[in-house]
Amino acid sequence: MNKNLKRSIYTGIAALSFVAIAGTANATSASAKSYAKVTSNKALTTAATSRNVNVNGTNALYTKAGTLKGAKTVATKNTLANLADSTSSKKNWRAYRVATTNRGSVYYKIVSYDGTYRGWIYGGKSTTAFAGGVKSYNTTTDPAAASSTSSSASSYSTDSAQATQTTALTAAQKAATYKIATPGTANDGTEVTYTYPAWTQYKQGRVITDSTPYKDATFKVTDETTRTREGDLWVKIEATDSANSKANGWIKYSGLKTVSTTPTTTFDADTSVKIAYRDTSTGKTLSTTNTWTTSATGTKEGGSAASYTNAKGLTIGKYIYSEGAPSGYKIDTTDSKDLASDGSNVTVTPALSSAKFGSTLTVDVTPVASQTKVKFDVAGTTGTANSSLSSSDFLYGFPALTASAQEDALPAGGATNGTFTVSDYFGANGKFTKALNSTSSSNSVQTIYRNSDIWDINGNEVTTTGLTGFFGQIDSTKSTSTATAHYFYVYNPTKTLAANASTLANGSSVTLVFDRYTTNTTPNSLNSDLNANTDYVSK
Repeated sequence: MNKNLKRSIYTGIAALSFVAIAGTANATSASAKSYAKVTSNKALTTAATSRNVNVNGTNALYTKAGTLKGAKTVATKNTLANLADSTSSKKNWRAYRVATTNRGSVYYKIVSYDGTYRGWIYGGKSTTAFAGGVKSYNTTTDPAAASSTSSSASSYSTDSAQATQTTALTAAQKAATYKIATPGTANDGTEVTYTYPAWTQYKQGRVITDSTPYKDATFKVTDETTRTREGDLWVKIEATDSANSKANGWIKYSGLKTVSTTPTTTFDADTSVKIAYRDTSTGKTLSTTNTWTTSATGTKEGGSAASYTNAKGLTIGKYIYSEGAPSGYKIDTTDSKDLASDGSNVTVTPALSSAKFGSTLTVDVTPVASQTKVKFDVAGTTGTANSSLSSSDFLYGFPALTASAQEDALPAGGATNGTFTVSDYFGANGKFTKALNSTSSSNSVQTIYRNSDIWDINGNEVTTTGLTGFFGQIDSTKSTSTATAHYFYVYNPTKTLAANASTLANGSSVTLVFDRYTTNTTPNSLNSDLNANTDYVSK
């Protein structure tokens, strides 16, 4: 054979061999790619307020630790960088779990306060402090010193400087007495009170959902702060009358108005009638009074006022109706029905027909109970007692309900000596039971089926066509490397009725009893489109 030909053949074979070997080496390298593994995954147990954090955009947010196989991006670094500078406290974050990988990396599971984002983010190499893509964050900040320490409280009216004030209160403002400027139900920080300034602590909502019953209540300021992201001034208020203490809480300073320390008008006995209120349970006259004044001229003290009207065209009876009862009370009527719009059935001394200019009419009022609240229990294993459930036992905190569902599905209160039948609300077909288990009113309720494993509290497998309830924290005894198991709480009307008296006084707290299961079904995310809260839970 020609030597040149033989040399060409050998050279070709060698080249092919090199390509084959290189290809094999590359294939081996690719198939050998390794992923990190989680060596620890546990809930954070430090005080919840110490786990407020902020992202910084240096790391993305993932469905699981970013170096684990199958990790998917929830939010990019660019997205998080923008969220870090958000001017809305809804974009505050809470860390609630921590995981460590076999490479020594630490990841934190975090959730934005509005529930829009939830996932794992790199947190450095130590579990002793937040680092990496997340850092500790103060959701509130002490306000800057007041620009003037001598300003009077009245100089900061709700339609001028007070509406935009962000500095600390002056001494005069701290000493002032306030009312809620616009009583109502708006959840905007100005009409109702909150357990903390809105969106500065995770899943901490309103103290009251309607401040209308407290339209006459007066308050003192006991604390102040600003929300870090918005920079707006919030104050903690406390009612001057303990009967109105249920409204105590945080509110925007711009939502208050000062109460004048001097009368705005002088009672004119020739044109006015004073309206006082008597608590029928104690026989004592309340400090709250109102004054009706006629728009007519030429009237004199002692003359009949029954047929006259005020500047709004209201007779004394209609005026009593329009003013309503003082906070915490209901006006008594002669026929036990609701007060008529003309006030004709009001229980008042002397009678409306006998009202005279310069006199005082005393209206009878009865204390009323507030709306019913609930507490949570979990049924014990066979032969053991129930035990209490806390917000942290649930994956998303206590089940949140819409305000309308709470109003419709819970006993509204009423006379303090009145009662309600527990089964009407909390039985199998009760109003509350239906609202709690409905996705249209409850933002974390979910139904699980037998296509995944389900165990009861005693560890027995359960056969079911479906269980409706609420996810709890991870059950490490049933979790595996391929399937995470969670506790699952199902409301039990029968056990609830057994745990409470058949009838309860208005305003009483009701103990709800849940059965606990475990499932490896994947929890759904919160329904963030539903405006829900936990105001109905007894604090």
